[in-house]
Amino acid sequence: MAVLQLKQIVKFTQGALLQRPHSNQTLALQLQQHAARHPERPFLRFGRATYSYAEANRLINQHAHAYAALGTKQGDVVALMLENRPAFLWHLFGLHKLGAVASLINTHATGEVLLHALQVCEPTRIVVGSELLYNFDRVRSQAEQLAPIELDVDPDGAMHEHTTLTMFNERVAEQPDENPAQASAQRLDQVAAYIYTSGTTGLPKPALIKHARFYRAGRVWGSLAFRLSSSDVVYNCLPLYHSNALLLATGSVISFGATLALSRRFSATRLWQEAREHGATSMIYIGELCRYLMSAPQGPADKQHSVRVAVGNGLRADLWQDFQRRFGIKRVAEFYGATEGNCLTINTSGLPGSVGKLLPGMKLARWDAATQQLVRNEQGFLISAKAGEPGLLLGRIKPRAEFDGYRDSKASEQKILRDAFRRGDAWFNTGDLLRMDSRRNLFFVDRMGDTFRWKGENVSTYEVEQVLSKWPAAQETNVYGVAVRGTEGRAGMAAIVLEGEDRFDADAFKQLVDTTLPSYARPLFVRLRDALETTGTLKLKKTSLQEQGFDPKLVDDELYFLHAEHDRYVRLTPELYGDVIAGRVRV
Repeated sequence: MAVLQLKQIVKFTQGALLQRPHSNQTLALQLQQHAARHPERPFLRFGRATYSYAEANRLINQHAHAYAALGTKQGDVVALMLENRPAFLWHLFGLHKLGAVASLINTHATGEVLLHALQVCEPTRIVVGSELLYNFDRVRSQAEQLAPIELDVDPDGAMHEHTTLTMFNERVAEQPDENPAQASAQRLDQVAAYIYTSGTTGLPKPALIKHARFYRAGRVWGSLAFRLSSSDVVYNCLPLYHSNALLLATGSVISFGATLALSRRFSATRLWQEAREHGATSMIYIGELCRYLMSAPQGPADKQHSVRVAVGNGLRADLWQDFQRRFGIKRVAEFYGATEGNCLTINTSGLPGSVGKLLPGMKLARWDAATQQLVRNEQGFLISAKAGEPGLLLGRIKPRAEFDGYRDSKASEQKILRDAFRRGDAWFNTGDLLRMDSRRNLFFVDRMGDTFRWKGENVSTYEVEQVLSKWPAAQETNVYGVAVRGTEGRAGMAAIVLEGEDRFDADAFKQLVDTTLPSYARPLFVRLRDALETTGTLKLKKTSLQEQGFDPKLVDDELYFLHAEHDRYVRLTPELYGDVIAGRVRV
């Protein structure tokens, strides 16, 4: 790495961590400053449109003035429900210039989950994109009791013919485009947004995201991970309500005066084409995105792009180098972090599988897999895990490493471990098991809750998925535990999407699990699916599959059972199901 670049990294990293909480350098103000200094520099590319920093700032100002005309003021919460398109950013930063809080609603949320997300943020106003009216209309009558509703019309979509909602676009067109006076009055220690937990289990919780987190994420990731200059273009196809897309990709772009190439949504067939058309030099990912790309047919376009670095989390170690080779990516900057957490690491060395190094203020606490409990010494304090030993990652809560928590203070307190290593200390519980090597490099092991206990042993769904994903016939896998009447714990079940026109080869699958997994970790049930359901951030959903279980009368997919007496996987018929739950067949 060049000495100049290294000095820049140190400068921006130190500046990010030492920036005073009362500073006014919000992303919205930084964008405004770029617009004044470099008005013609491209800020956003979306489809065939390009918006300069000056154009973007004017549109943001008009949105801010439109909100102000409606009475929106500092501290008010506005629920935003829009897909990836420029208006998302105009609304967000317009609200930030007024000191209002944007509650970022998952665009895949429907029914009870959507209504819950709207209720818990207690909005003063709800803004819905016309592209999402179909889902929103199902809860509209209840939402109207919460706050006034505004419609933002998607210029690239079909208009909802019978809507009676007020169109926010018309309000914006009437507003001036000068910078609102409030923009420079906002501070980094104010809440900027609510970003919801993914909701893979249970109902989503709104995490408090302060302007300081936007600021630090942009400075640190832009320098250490992306290593940006103002000439770079960051490609993003992750949803903007997701922290990777908003804090890391967008935050880094604004921090360095670079360009954001925004895609409406992820598409394995279009990603490299879009990256090429926009001149992208870097991209943001999550692990599932990389897996989908690797599953797509190979072609000459795989390397016909300018992307030199991929930044994200969840890239499996076994795919890492193949991903780089196939797509010509020179550097992968894998990181570890949670939307609401204070443990953040970045792999700057390129070591495959690592998420970075264990940093000061972070500890791995020894974890007993058998009891699913933290190990404590005679004084009742936690014990640090040794190198090579999985431990629960904890982040010490202190100034400059705050845990801002959730809007629900009770939910926040549940994530804090107090008097952990000594009296009076407080640590954020990530809920994740990681291990550290002798050089303090961290490697993800498992997520608490993604384990189940069977035959007296703890099974990591992550580790089983890693094994099954190497089976050539498997395109996608999702492993989870299901209850079996009359037994303790949960039996392993794998939902599998097969490659192409492949049929399930029960014997080949049995040979795979026999040679790679201990007996207690082998899936007892297999469910063949056309596709696996994911959250809006491409995380595999497990709860609904667990609830559906393995009853052939309730599940339309083909089901297989590892029959102990036949020592092979057999079709699970209603008759065999009855024998299993009645205890007539051994499990």
